[in-house]
This record gives sequence, structure tokens and C-alpha cells, in this order.
Amino acid sequence: MRRRLASLSLMLAALAACSGTPAGRSASSMPKGAPQVAATGTLALAPPARVPSPYDGNPGFERLFQRLAAIEAGHGGTVDILQLGDSHTAGGVFTTRLRDALQERFGSAGPGYMPAGKPYIGSRRADVAVTQEGKWQYFNSLSDTPSPGWGMTGFVARSRARGAAIAITPKDGLGFDIAGVTVVRQPGGGDLLVLIDDRVVKQISTQGPAGQADWITLPTAGQAQQLKLVAADTRPVDIAGWSLDRAKPGVVFDSAGVVGARLTTMDRWNPETVALELARRKPDLVILAYGTNEGFDRDLDLAAYQERFKAALRRLNAGPVAVVVLGPLDGQAESAACKKVADKDAVFPCQDTPPPLGKCAWYTPTMLGRVRALQAQGAKSGDYVFWDWSQLMPGACGMDRWVRQAVPLARADHVHLTPEGYTLTANAFFAWLMDQYQGYIQPGAVPPRPVVAGRPDTAAAALAGR
Repeated sequence: MRRRLASLSLMLAALAACSGTPAGRSASSMPKGAPQVAATGTLALAPPARVPSPYDGNPGFERLFQRLAAIEAGHGGTVDILQLGDSHTAGGVFTTRLRDALQERFGSAGPGYMPAGKPYIGSRRADVAVTQEGKWQYFNSLSDTPSPGWGMTGFVARSRARGAAIAITPKDGLGFDIAGVTVVRQPGGGDLLVLIDDRVVKQISTQGPAGQADWITLPTAGQAQQLKLVAADTRPVDIAGWSLDRAKPGVVFDSAGVVGARLTTMDRWNPETVALELARRKPDLVILAYGTNEGFDRDLDLAAYQERFKAALRRLNAGPVAVVVLGPLDGQAESAACKKVADKDAVFPCQDTPPPLGKCAWYTPTMLGRVRALQAQGAKSGDYVFWDWSQLMPGACGMDRWVRQAVPLARADHVHLTPEGYTLTANAFFAWLMDQYQGYIQPGAVPPRPVVAGRPDTAAAALAGR
């Protein structure tokens, strides 16, 4: 990607300063707005010059914005967006709101790709209903060993009994036209029955080399309502993910989060499985939301993390893909002295640096800011756009302030947001992304406006569902 693709602040500054013809476009010899003779012989005004965008020449973002524009213009097509992250993604509120906002504007092309079954307590998607029957075991790429061949969902579901079943149904009643299943083969793997609307459409053998993944595409005869996977025998069947898509224009939003994950958790994923999933899903935009867990690790090796961060980006950026890195939210840790405080409901003070030994306080881990700065610095190379999630919070100890509001936007753990907080920040990200999109496609558009952290009008607009 080109070096002009940089952090949010640099992008806005560049856009405000740009003038002239965008790179790769020919300039007209006529003055802007000069009369031209149309084919009918009448005079016509030339259209206003298109304002240059910092995305000009970047194949990933040009492709993303052009495909969104084609959908809006009625030319059809779909845009696939993929978000990977930690508990902020796994919780589902941020991604649900962002998915809803995008699909309300551009149309819904289906629920998309996600972990199969119910991989963890609290696992949920607002747009689908998932049921489970019989015995299943789930392998988590954060901590489980040995690796059963994880893909980019970060989980593998394994049947433990004949007849064990998992099923998924879209809640909106619109159904799906195409389903996909990623199975992971293993020596002694069992057979998998695939049912669509309670009718067996395929029987798949999962026996084969350990860790070899296969993507099974399952077109339907019409609008289907339920995909069900059933273990045909007692031998184990491993499933890395499933997808539901619609044969109609719109946005499909794939998402997968692993609680406690770091971006380097994907080092444990099978690169061949990830490559297979990316080839099948062909995401137009990848959103990476990692950094919180790294920021709370005081022993983090930043130099090593930087190299692994670059390697992870290379793995995901196969082809012309737009990549946005969400810098971690603000957060606070509780000093050791607070553990001796009997009244756990007491309001501890907050400070932006670690407190002296023996003092009870919430404090912002030093490493959190360093991780955020490292991610922002990497954007200057042009590999991705950095969007600072923490800038939406009110300055130093921003998480603490959100915890103490009359309507809290953050939870008492000083790490996670409330549903209202995730909804607000998802709306802000959507507003920013649409500003960049409009600034790219609209001739004569004014420069995109920034999302200003902490301003009441910004918060109000976000909560209003802009």
C-alpha cells in the first residue's frame, strides 16, 4: 500500500491540504467550470472537479469505496467486511451496531462468517439464533493445545457423540441462499451430515491429514431458513466456522473475537486455513481490534510485538484489501494496594500514571499508550489506516470518567464498555467511515469532518444513531 495511507490525523490534514488532479487521473486543459459543447451542439457546464482524496491510488480503499458506490447506484454487488479482535469484538455489541448501520444503508447480504456453534459462555449474535444438541467440545486458539487447526474465527467445534448437532437460523426471517462450512480433517475423523431446513443435502467425510481444512459451499434451492450440522457417528468432527449469505446486493459483516486475545494470537492459527477462508470470503475491508490485552502486559517486548504485528498484517492483506486498525480504548488497572481495601464499593481515585507503592488508585498502564503509539506509527508506512478508539473518550482517565457518569458508558472493570458505550463508539466509527467514503466518491465534496473526542454534539449524534 502507498505511503499516503496514514493515521486518521494525517489523512484529514492531507485531505484539507490537497488541490489539483488526483494521482492516476488526467487533468483537463479547460478551466474548471468552463463551458463545453455537448453532443447536441448546446453549451453545457463541465462537472465540478473531484476533490482529491488521500485514498487515491490505494487499491484496497479504492476498491472498497467503488464497490459501495456501485451498490448505492443500483448496480448490484456485495461488500464483505471482516472484524477480528479481542473481547471488545467477542462481546458482539460493537459489531452488531456497526453491522446494522452498514446494512441499513447498503442492504443486507446475509449474516456472514462466524465461529460455529457456541464456542464460549456469552457467545451471541443478535442477528442469528444458534442451538446445540448433544456433546461438543470447543478449542480456543488463545490457550488450548494441541492445535486442532484453527482458522481466523479462533475456535474449533468438535463433536463428542453420535447425533451431536449445531444449527443456525437468521432471526430476520429473510433466510439465506448460500451456506459455507469450514471442516478440519484429521486421522479417524467422522462423517458430517449437512441439513438445510431439516433436509439432508450432503454427507462429508472429515478423515484426512491432520489440520487440513476444506471449505464446503452449500447453495440452496431457494430462500432457506436453517443450516444444521450433525455428527453421523461417534468419530470426532471438527468445524472451524460457518457462514450464511444472500444472493442480493448489500453488505455482509463477518466477525470473530477471542476473549483475552492479542493480535499475536493469530500466530497459532493454521496459515493454510486462514488463506482458504480469506480466499472464500474475499473481504473488502478488514478491521483489526486488538491492543487492550497487550497494553495491560507490563513485560511486553515492544520490538518483538512490532515485528509480529507486521507479520499478521501481511497474512491478512492478501490482494487489494482495505485495512483499518482500531487503536485500543483507554483503560485502567487497580493498584495492588486496593486489594487490601475492605470496602470494594469505595470510589478509588484515578490517575494517568502508576501510583506510588502502597497507594490505592485506578491507573492507566504505561504500556497501553505505547502499544497505541506503535500501532499509529505503523500506519505511516501505508500498510493500513489507524483509527484511535480512545480519542472518543474524554482525555486522561477517560475510561474512569465513563464509568462514573450518570449513565455509564464503561463497566466497573475499567476495561470494557457498557452496551451504550459500544453503541456510541460504533456509531462514531460508522460516521467516520461514511465521511471517508463520501469524500472519495462525491465530486466537489468538502473534506471529511473528523470525529472529535469528547464533544457533546459528537456523542449526541452517535447515540442518536447517525
